[in-house]
Amino acid sequence: MRDVAVAMGCGIALVTYHFGTKDVLFSTVIKRRAAYMAQERIQALDAARARAAARGKPVPVEDIVSGYVWPFVERSAAGGKGWKNYSLFIARHANSPEFAQVIDQHYDPVARQYLDELERTFPTMPQKDLYYAFSLMVGGMVSIVAEPGRVENLSAGLIKASDVEAAFKRMLPFFSAGFKALVPPSP
Repeated sequence: MRDVAVAMGCGIALVTYHFGTKDVLFSTVIKRRAAYMAQERIQALDAARARAAARGKPVPVEDIVSGYVWPFVERSAAGGKGWKNYSLFIARHANSPEFAQVIDQHYDPVARQYLDELERTFPTMPQKDLYYAFSLMVGGMVSIVAEPGRVENLSAGLIKASDVEAAFKRMLPFFSAGFKALVPPSP
């Protein structure tokens, strides 16, 4: 809290007056951008549902993956320094037991809508596999936006970690194929 107060150029009393504890401050930071992310994801899912309904078919997995992953990738790539810092923060804390409840509170309602749609798209997929696939997708998404530089090192500079849009072009078919691969073969 002291570091936040110093960065804001005010006294710690002002920060604690408005936010109380670091947990409240953390929740406030997450809530603000998670609300934007939820809106973008729901709009994408609603549009995908409308297109699928017009065809009388389930929502294609590519639309589900894109609708969930792209808003996060896009904000990280094009949303400016505030969004980049936020995406890095989420990448570092998404699986942290200390912050899990806050992340769950602000992200799970929309994630559950996407999981429900995935169940409709893949009615024969075991639920356990669906949850694993979704978690792997989210893990890959946050890992890519963290831009750790490992991909640059492995590719000897051929790939730039900062080019998250190029990474998304590969994430979409990769994640989609992962979901499809877990569907049991028809008897």
